[in-house]
Amino acid sequence: MNDVVLYFDVDGCQLVPDGATMVERPTVVVLHGGPGADHSVFKPGFGAATDFAQVVYLDQRGSGRSDRAGPGSWTWDRWADDVVDFCDALGIVDPTLVGTSSGGWVALTAALRHPERVSKLVLDSVMPGPMEERMAVFERLGGAEAREVARRYWAGDSGDETRAAWESVCLPLYSRKPGGDPDAADRLARIEWNHDVLEHFRHVLAAQFDPWDRLDRLTCPTLVLAGADDPVATEPAARRLTEAITTAPVHLHVLPNTGHGVFREAPEKSFPLLRDFVTESADPST
Repeated sequence: MNDVVLYFDVDGCQLVPDGATMVERPTVVVLHGGPGADHSVFKPGFGAATDFAQVVYLDQRGSGRSDRAGPGSWTWDRWADDVVDFCDALGIVDPTLVGTSSGGWVALTAALRHPERVSKLVLDSVMPGPMEERMAVFERLGGAEAREVARRYWAGDSGDETRAAWESVCLPLYSRKPGGDPDAADRLARIEWNHDVLEHFRHVLAAQFDPWDRLDRLTCPTLVLAGADDPVATEPAARRLTEAITTAPVHLHVLPNTGHGVFREAPEKSFPLLRDFVTESADPST
């Protein structure tokens, strides 16, 4: 926005016929992780939400098919403000922001900076645990090798050997689907990656995300979703985040046998929770 062109896509209708009238459905704005990935990580699975909402996919500044801009504008505040400016430009008045992984950092920042512009907030696999907590999950899922590779990667080792080991040893542990994630290779190949954004995150932005002393600004209903076997956004971290939100209605769901990204990992459980939350047809509390 303003100085960049952002790519977006829309799935599903905002207005649907109901007898002699047209009924407006909620609009869900979906924010990808990475950082540096793009909205394609949600396709085709997130199309399930079109049964009850209009889904808007957004490639964040620097990522996917949006303008690259530059590292000076790859910040949590700028990405968050872009989301609100984007909604204003499209006339999306009461968006539900759904952020997965680092996309949840963007969504949460938007809700904290612009509480009057976010109707509801869904945080999927969002809050990373401290290093030792993450390393313990990697070791539980993949043994000592996975722990050591994850330690080197998150310590900032950018060597080709460490990156290759991360992709072969640790990334598969993000999923707990029986037999693995059959779409993983194709999904990763479809992404219009900007690895510069990812490296900027690893070396600069990861340490700058600290929302804890601002959570009292959160006013919108919030749904926190976490995988019990997520090696990055750990279950205890999700519980700490939920407990720290005291100024807004908040509900936590921890999905068993689920890794990182609950909508992809457990769609049969996560999309009904999303439907109930955005339509208010049921109480999503645990």
